[in-house]
Amino acid sequence: MPFHPARFIKIVAPALWCLLLFQFACTPPESAETEEKKGVVNIDLRNAQVQKLYNLRDQRKVDSLRQYLSDKNATLRYLAALSFASIRDSNAIDALTPLLKDAVEDVRIAAAFSLGQIGHVRAEKPLTQAFVATDSLSQHQRLNAVILEAIGKCGTLPSLKNMASVRTYQPSDTLLLEGQCRAIYRFGHRNITDPAATVQMVAYVANERIPAPARLMAAQYLASAKDAALDSAQAVQMAAAFVRANSFPDIRMALATALGKSATQPAFAILSKVIRSEQDWRVKCNIINALSKFQYDTVRTLVTPYVADPNAHVSRTAATFFVNNGQVKDGDFYWRIPGNMGNVNIPVLSQILLLQASNKFLSGKTEPQSKDFVNYRLKDIFQQSKNPYERAACLTALAEFGWNYRWIHDKGFNDAHPAVKSGAAEALQTIMKKPNFYAFYGEASKGVRRELYYYMREIIASGDAGMIAAGIGGLRTEALNYKTLRDTARIDDFKAALGKLKMPRDVEAYAALDETVAWFEGRPAPPPFKPQWNHPINWERMKVVTHETTVTLETAKGKIVLELYPEWAPGSVANFLELAGTGFFNEKAFHRVVPNFVVQGGCPRGDGYGALDYTIRSEIGLAWYDKEGYLGMASAGPDTEGTQFFITHSPTPQLDGNYTIFGRVKSGMEVVQQILPGDVIDQVNIQY
Repeated sequence: MPFHPARFIKIVAPALWCLLLFQFACTPPESAETEEKKGVVNIDLRNAQVQKLYNLRDQRKVDSLRQYLSDKNATLRYLAALSFASIRDSNAIDALTPLLKDAVEDVRIAAAFSLGQIGHVRAEKPLTQAFVATDSLSQHQRLNAVILEAIGKCGTLPSLKNMASVRTYQPSDTLLLEGQCRAIYRFGHRNITDPAATVQMVAYVANERIPAPARLMAAQYLASAKDAALDSAQAVQMAAAFVRANSFPDIRMALATALGKSATQPAFAILSKVIRSEQDWRVKCNIINALSKFQYDTVRTLVTPYVADPNAHVSRTAATFFVNNGQVKDGDFYWRIPGNMGNVNIPVLSQILLLQASNKFLSGKTEPQSKDFVNYRLKDIFQQSKNPYERAACLTALAEFGWNYRWIHDKGFNDAHPAVKSGAAEALQTIMKKPNFYAFYGEASKGVRRELYYYMREIIASGDAGMIAAGIGGLRTEALNYKTLRDTARIDDFKAALGKLKMPRDVEAYAALDETVAWFEGRPAPPPFKPQWNHPINWERMKVVTHETTVTLETAKGKIVLELYPEWAPGSVANFLELAGTGFFNEKAFHRVVPNFVVQGGCPRGDGYGALDYTIRSEIGLAWYDKEGYLGMASAGPDTEGTQFFITHSPTPQLDGNYTIFGRVKSGMEVVQQILPGDVIDQVNIQY
């Protein structure tokens, strides 16, 4: 069924989504009979029936949930329908489809959202038919909005073409415009693009009269859609849009990336100009990354000063630029940058990255003294640093010169901190996977190959989950052909080590080692591990949770106050509060910080591979990563969440529908933006 222009309704504005999020819990509890009579959806977490539906979702009881899709109680129908957004069972499509005509609009919204999450093309037609085409009073905006985005998650190219053909909306049609942009973004995220859609998204971002939420999603599409080709004329429009978005850094971030994708002269002209005046550090990071698409010699001059930027994230991004985009002719230049800048205080991680760039591009034959100095300096920083994340970074940098493999093994494997051990394992894997392995080592390659093999066996024998997860993939390097070293005893050793890993705690290590065993035996890679239900939602703890409940992370750089979203993710909220209440997060480091993406903490090992002896479920609700500061659960795949969480620096719509959102920063975002690897959560306070 073709799309009718009147059906393109806006994705609900952030304030409306917040209203949707909180309205249910603020409604006084009513009897089941009253709810059925009124068609009320009332998410009262104290209600036993409500808890039962959440428990069924948590336990993945698909058959039981299907039965509730036809329950007389609207709340139970709603919760049952929304459960399939987390479970994503395509067998539920036929059962969910009738709910698109439910008398209660919230139920219809839940069904539409879940059908989109399932992502199967069979849902396209019923979703299309469910649009309310005659909505002159705008009574069905939330429903139409969710349906529209859902089609973007499961629809086909003809549907995208129909969406892109709409040219009749006015700037005042806020709801329609954002809905159209969000749906086209979802198509692009699935690598389904159309030139007409790209033209429309460029036109929207270039028109400052278009509402900011719509321009943001249009810019996100232009930044992320792989097959969206952008020409010089479109770059001119985007450049104008960048300037006009002076008050909207979120839009400028995405446009900077999109301009880099275009790789045109107008794009370079604006990026090279605005980088000098840009005030938002996140936009600066994106500009630096975008400049990698242009002529290196010119860009080098532009990027170099930002290594000394006062913002550590910008400095690190600039240094990383040279690691990823450097050239052999400048190998001796990168390590000299700090000295050329005089007494400027450049962060240690940035210094390490510059040394890494030199180590990567310097020739040991034509510039041996510089090469020796770079490696000496990295080893010296490693031995002097008290920060394990700096030491791990040194090992990564040393891996650029393959002859450091023994030093990496000796120092890294014997370090006291798991992050350094795992970093050493990953560094050795990097060496093993180098495409020029045999040319680099020459006549010694046979011996080095065997030594690295025994280092991998040492990792397996250690049983260290982080080291196994980070490094064991090196054994599967096709060019090294370690199958020629195989014998039954060695495979039995690998299998024995596999049996000693503790599940589900060591899921990433198990998956890596299981795949390695299968590779040696010539079998296909095993399917992803699916944890069984093992950690019930703590409803006793949830009894005292309200929308006033906050969690404060105290750090040396200040306080981060978090609000929680119990309706969307009660299991995640209960788990987070339980860990916080027992002091689990105290003295835990933020082990992962990606500039203008996330800060991540909560790992008991401190290397990103740690967990406790349980998992919790992925919980996908009607919430989006459309702003900065969302609190999400880190995972190694569906239903593998545990203790690790992250906070976003900026809008990250690529995470939507895949990572649980269970809260957001209420205050202290400026602190989040200062967090660096190794910064510690001193203590956590809960205010109920």
